[in-house]
Amino acid sequence: MCKKSTATVIVVDDDASVRRALRTQLQILGFNVSDFRSAEEFLISEFPTGDACLLLDVYMPGMSGVELCRSLVASGRHLPTILISGRDDRQTRQMMRDANPIASLLKPFDEKTLLRAIRKALPNQSNLPH
Repeated sequence: MCKKSTATVIVVDDDASVRRALRTQLQILGFNVSDFRSAEEFLISEFPTGDACLLLDVYMPGMSGVELCRSLVASGRHLPTILISGRDDRQTRQMMRDANPIASLLKPFDEKTLLRAIRKALPNQSNLPH
């Protein structure tokens, strides 16, 4: 069992099975986890305090992940963001680059890749799992 982190990973993905799988995996790794089925649902929630990062799907109904990134920047709220997508094409990669996330991951990704991205998003957390 991994050491418990004080960091929160916020998962925003419209696919319930992806949210469930990520929640379980991240909790096993010792993270606090919040998850939302849409960007809109996340925006009306209480904004996280403390160390947190956003694991955000690019393509969702309604507001996309890229639009959520822009909205957060425009409102002055900073949250290190890792974009994820099941699409691997030139347009998606360009959209991900333009959003300027901490990292971009293509589904499916492995635990090691996910942890590397989270460590990059939360560099001040000394007790993150390895």
